Amino acid sequence: MVITHVLPGQMDFLTALNRVTPVAAVLPKPKSADQPTLEEAARRYRCDALARSRFADPGWLATYLADRAAGRPLVLADIGGYYAPALAAVCSALPGKIAGVVEDTENGLRRYLALGVLPCPVYSVARSPLKEPEDRLVGDAIVFSIESLLRRLGQVLAGRRACVLGFGKIGAGIAAALHARHAQVSVVETDPIRQAQAISIGYGSAPLPCALGAADLVVSATGSRAIGVEHLEMLRDDAVLAGATSADDEFDLADLHNPETGFTREALADGAVRYRRTDRSFVLLGNGNAVNFLHTSAVGPAIHLIKAEIIAAMARLVAERHEPGLYEVPDVVRTRIAATWVDAFSPHAAAAIRVPAGRAAKR
Repeated sequence: MVITHVLPGQMDFLTALNRVTPVAAVLPKPKSADQPTLEEAARRYRCDALARSRFADPGWLATYLADRAAGRPLVLADIGGYYAPALAAVCSALPGKIAGVVEDTENGLRRYLALGVLPCPVYSVARSPLKEPEDRLVGDAIVFSIESLLRRLGQVLAGRRACVLGFGKIGAGIAAALHARHAQVSVVETDPIRQAQAISIGYGSAPLPCALGAADLVVSATGSRAIGVEHLEMLRDDAVLAGATSADDEFDLADLHNPETGFTREALADGAVRYRRTDRSFVLLGNGNAVNFLHTSAVGPAIHLIKAEIIAAMARLVAERHEPGLYEVPDVVRTRIAATWVDAFSPHAAAAIRVPAGRAAKR
């Protein structure tokens, strides 16, 4: 069972996975599904709708998985902890049928860790070194999409005062990409170690109210609803807000549509909306969702590194029984994946790596 982004350049992942173990169903992430790619996936695999509310219902989820399993054990590929709320109940309802879970993201990993005792084996690739290239490139893709939307509004990034909320792997990539485009970057991070890292690199730092009040552009990359309606009072007038993950993870703005807040909505361009009231306004990009998916979030061949690790983790769950608990793919497997990737995408580098030690010494 594969929860996945369905985007151009990623269909090879499903093809490769299907060679390891049959794909029972594909569950496209609704906010990152490119329509032509989705249609292609639907021609080749069973595609079902994905919704957090249904996946949090143990009875519904157990019935659904039992139907798709058709008597076979299931490995659940996840992006964002969709299975976490009902996982214990499902494992109890379907004894021996859930071989394990493979989680891709840091936010999803936190949802599984919050369970305390895991009811089945859970592999995480969120903190793998093979994911680091994707994280950096995702940061760049987010800033590319922000800049593209700003240009539609007749604005540019250069010279803007940008505030990045969160200095994890994605946040650090966003800050670097903004700096490369000549924005003035400040970082707000609740972890003192990460905040120190940001300051040591040369980024500005300020308490959240001051940072929001000074910024023309705010990019939230915390995964923990860093911006709520109460923070809108702190924003500089006509500031631009953008998110790095789903709107449910980055923003708590459900009350924004309450008439009592006084905000009216004005569509400025595809992917950009201005909310205005008498004393202030702000622009929300991508409806608060990960703005990079407006442009398919292309990250190039680096995506195959972590997709291969996900397949390796699923293969391990298929091949051998695991006790419940948290797992990572062994380093020796990651090394093989990296070497194979180098052979495929950097043949000259691969040739250099294979030079015998004696010949290398003579050179």
